[in-house]
Amino acid sequence: MNNAIKRSTCCENGINPKAVYDFIERSERENLGINSFMLIKNQCVVAEGCHPPYDKNTTHILYSISKSITATALGFAIDEGKISLEDSISKFFPEYDKLGLNKKVTVRHLVTMTAGKMIGMAKSRHLKDWVKIFFDAPFFAKPGKTFMYVNDNFYMLSAIISKVYGKTLIDFLNPRLFEPLGIKKPVWETGIHGYAAGGWGLYLTTEDLAKIMLCYSNGGIYYGKRVIPADWIKQATAYQVPTVKNGQPDVTKGYGYGFWRTSIPNAYRAYGLFGQMGYVFEDKDTVLVINAAVSKDELLSRAVSDLAKNLWTEPEKEYESKLKELLSSLPDKDYLPQTERNAELEKRFNQKALYTRSSAFASMLNVTVSTVFNEFVGRTDRFIFNLKNDNELYLVWKEGSFVNEIKLGMDGAYEKSDISFGDITFTACTKASWTTKTVLRVLVRLEETCQVRQLDFDFTDEKHIVVRNSSFPDLPTLAVHYVDFSGFPLPYGLEKLLKKYIAPAILLLGEPDYKIK
Repeated sequence: MNNAIKRSTCCENGINPKAVYDFIERSERENLGINSFMLIKNQCVVAEGCHPPYDKNTTHILYSISKSITATALGFAIDEGKISLEDSISKFFPEYDKLGLNKKVTVRHLVTMTAGKMIGMAKSRHLKDWVKIFFDAPFFAKPGKTFMYVNDNFYMLSAIISKVYGKTLIDFLNPRLFEPLGIKKPVWETGIHGYAAGGWGLYLTTEDLAKIMLCYSNGGIYYGKRVIPADWIKQATAYQVPTVKNGQPDVTKGYGYGFWRTSIPNAYRAYGLFGQMGYVFEDKDTVLVINAAVSKDELLSRAVSDLAKNLWTEPEKEYESKLKELLSSLPDKDYLPQTERNAELEKRFNQKALYTRSSAFASMLNVTVSTVFNEFVGRTDRFIFNLKNDNELYLVWKEGSFVNEIKLGMDGAYEKSDISFGDITFTACTKASWTTKTVLRVLVRLEETCQVRQLDFDFTDEKHIVVRNSSFPDLPTLAVHYVDFSGFPLPYGLEKLLKKYIAPAILLLGEPDYKIK
């Protein structure tokens, strides 16, 4: 069942196309990192666009928008009378709380981020019991007293729902949410017990997410069919608890059950790292969904806020065609000029293993993905170039127990290759070019994630080959984002100091260059 959202135009639905046009141009001008977006009015898509290599079928990692979907699952369980907001977490996992230290933590505390537990995402989770990690974690505050953004709260919600129903969160939601909306059964990262991560790790297309947000916008009804309990939507999207006093404007306006109130009047949003956003403008019958990859997503939030000031003004009809043309010609995400290939070096190093000295963190996967895998990744120990008979160049690499091969797009166009880590397959969109006679630049964009790797293979000194590694997002970006998002924004001077002096040291440890033995 497809259940696609209907299509229409801005002008036919009271949307000013110039406001959308200006928003997209601003995104390009200020590098706001949008990969794809969809704008819906009157239950019709009135504007949408994707930057290659993304398209309408691309699944995106939602990061913390996963929390909104976990909260939706909780709404079903409460509506069915299986779980109560006042239930203690110890009721579901008594074996982890024999001393009763966690009895005062309730389901309500989990879904409002007020459990009082402090657990950092940097904590290693490989092959560990995440439920035990939560129960054993110290209390930073009394349950119910203080909002603290801790991802594990929503992992515990996922675990509780799975424990009660005897199903994974995906299997629980499939007949209740995904199938009624025509969403193909998605992937959700899991821990060792098979419980979905809950607070992160769900992958959906832009339109999949738009369907869910549209259903929320319409009180739980999707094109005439009741899908989500109406009472739950009212509670989940309403102001339930205060959040933080400082930080990004849209994280200071209060929190519901997995949803944020925003600085835009009469609006709430689902939100994920690096600009994954789903806005509902409550009194405008309008939904905006964005998948992005931006280091300072506060800038993207401000752009959305400015968009909202002009979106419903009198339509300037002459911009309808201009907007359509703009959206049909969005540029590639990665610019890499075509240059003459160094056939001599390509043949000389064909099928020769370049063994590396690298850290346990050296992976084609970014830390935002690899830290939550049950399988160990990282410690890349070799690269191999493979020049095939059709003169196409491939790159093979080994990290941990995984070996993957990608086709390098040497003609300036993206080449897509499937790469696998454990149970999850990613689409590597790759471009490559010789930037000098001795330096080959390889760009690897994992389509489902926000990350892109840039590897510069420097053959200038063939006795001391270096593979320079840079990427988005890098670890300092993550550090600044985490501090900002937690409500403790860094002063400009300290942030500059971090990026200029501390960042290189962090990168040496976390995401180093590869030195060939």
